[in-house]
Amino acid sequence: MERANNTFHQQCRVFPADQKQLRSIEFPLDDDVERLEIAYQFSEGCVVDLGLQINDDVVGWSGGARREIVISENVATPGYRRMRPRQGRGYVLLGLYKITSACLIDIHITFRRKTPRWLRGDTHVHSEHSDGRLSVEALIERALASDYDFLCFTDHNTTSQNRVISGINSSLCLIPGMELTTGLGHVNFLGLGEPVQRFLPHFSEQDVMAKINEARHNGARIGINHPFCHHCPWLLPFSGHHWLEIWNGPWEGVDNEAAFQFWLQRLSEGARIPVTAGSDFHKEKHQSLPCAVVWANSAEQEDILFALEHGKSYMQCDTRTHLHQFAIGAAGPGDITTETLLKIELETEPDNTVLLYTDQKIHLLNNWRGHVSQTVDCRESAFAFLRVNHARSARLITNPIFRE
Repeated sequence: MERANNTFHQQCRVFPADQKQLRSIEFPLDDDVERLEIAYQFSEGCVVDLGLQINDDVVGWSGGARREIVISENVATPGYRRMRPRQGRGYVLLGLYKITSACLIDIHITFRRKTPRWLRGDTHVHSEHSDGRLSVEALIERALASDYDFLCFTDHNTTSQNRVISGINSSLCLIPGMELTTGLGHVNFLGLGEPVQRFLPHFSEQDVMAKINEARHNGARIGINHPFCHHCPWLLPFSGHHWLEIWNGPWEGVDNEAAFQFWLQRLSEGARIPVTAGSDFHKEKHQSLPCAVVWANSAEQEDILFALEHGKSYMQCDTRTHLHQFAIGAAGPGDITTETLLKIELETEPDNTVLLYTDQKIHLLNNWRGHVSQTVDCRESAFAFLRVNHARSARLITNPIFRE
C-alpha cells in the first residue's frame, strides 16, 4: 500500500476459489477531499465488478461497466450518488464475478483536495418554475457558457426547481433556494431544497418575519433583494439576514445606487454587512448583468455560501475588468486585519474610474492606460473597498477589508 498526500494505491491477488465473493479494500478519508477518483485494473480473462462504500453508506455500484468512477458533491459517475466525501473510511467494493486463474487487481485512488480559489456565479435566477422563460437545464447551459462555477435557483415562492436540480450532474455547483416574494419586499433563502414548509401569501410584517425565521432556523442563508427597487422595495427592518443584494440586474435598473449609498452609510456607522450581486435573470435581454465572485475553499455548496455570508467576495458585470490583487497583507475582502498597507492590482478599461472607499475618504486611483497598481496606507481606516465605474455605472465592487 502507498499513501501520499493525494493518492492511494493498493494491489490484491485473488484466486478461482474466491469467485462469487465480495472483497473490500479500505482506504482513509478526511474532510479535505473535494473529489474522489477511483480507477482499477485486473488480469485479462477475469471479471471483477466495482462498487463504493463510504463509512456505512453504499454510494453506488457500476459492476463491470466502468474502469473509472468519480464522486463529488456536484458530479458523480452514473450508478453512483453525488455526495461530499467525508471524514472516515472508504471501501472499494470488488465483486469477484469470474476468476478463471490467479488474478491481480490494481486499485488507484486520487484525492482532489480542497483548494481555496476564486469562483464565479449567480446568486439570483428564475426558471420556468416561476416567471422565468428558460428551463433549469437551459439556465445551466447559459451559466456554463459564461464560465460560471455555481448557480443559485431562486424561483418565486416555489421549490419545484430544486427537485429538478437534485437529479442533475453538472460541473457547476447547483445551489437550491427560493425567493420569498411579498408586498413588503423580496428575500432569498439559499442552501435548502425546502427552506420553509409551505408558501402562503404574506401581508404583514409578522407573517414575513415568521417565514424568514423559519428558513433561518432550518439552515438557509438569508439575502435581502433589491432593497430600494421602486416596484418592490424592502419595507421591513434590515435585520435577520446574512447579506444584502446591492446590485440587482443592470446597474441602472432598480435603484442599485441607492442600495450602495445605504450600505456605505451603514459601513461608516460601524456595521459590517456583507453585500452581493444577482442577475435576477428571467429572460435574455442582452444586458450587462452582474455576477458574484467568491473566495471559497472548494466548489461545494457550503463553502460557497460561507464565502457569501462572510463577504469574501466581489461583484462585477464585465469581462474587461480583472482584479488581480486587493489585499492588506494576507487579508482579502471580508477579512479583518491589523496590518496597514493595501495593495491593489487591477486591469480595466482606460476610461473607467477606479475609486477606493474608506471611512476616512474616497481615493481616486491612477488608471494608467487600463492598469492600476497602487499601495495605499490604511492605518487610519476602519475599512477599505474598491469600486470601478464606467461613467456613473458600477463595473466592479468589492466587499470591504476591515481593520481592527
